[in-house]
Amino acid sequence: MINDSVWIGQHFQAKEFRCPCCGLNEVHPKIVTILDRIRKDIGAPLRISSGVRCPTHNRSVGGASQSYHLPQDDGKGYAADFTFAKGMMKIPINIARLYTMASDSADVGGAILYPTWVHVDVRGEMGKSRYRSTTKFPWPRIKS
Repeated sequence: MINDSVWIGQHFQAKEFRCPCCGLNEVHPKIVTILDRIRKDIGAPLRISSGVRCPTHNRSVGGASQSYHLPQDDGKGYAADFTFAKGMMKIPINIARLYTMASDSADVGGAILYPTWVHVDVRGEMGKSRYRSTTKFPWPRIKS
């Protein structure tokens, strides 16, 4: 584990990626690089809603059994869920904007758009193909 107060990026400390039940906090450095870039480009503070998860915590939140949030062979989590730090920014267009910025990044292996947050991972570091999904977002229906 990394000391929680260590700045692992320009805008993020290790504690922001910590598993709430056991304290695991080592995240792949590319995740931090991606989030630092998004934070700089968007010009608003971001909050990590889920970083590294131990198996117990992953099960308790209904995470996938092979989740990239789980420590991988090198002991690091390869995913993070993030959103805006300020609640007033969490409107659908802004969340979609975060997703677009994340999915456009060459380093992002996986990106999933949720109603109030975005999932990013670096599955490509493990030789897995890129993945993008917007199916979990409640898109408004347009009537003709």
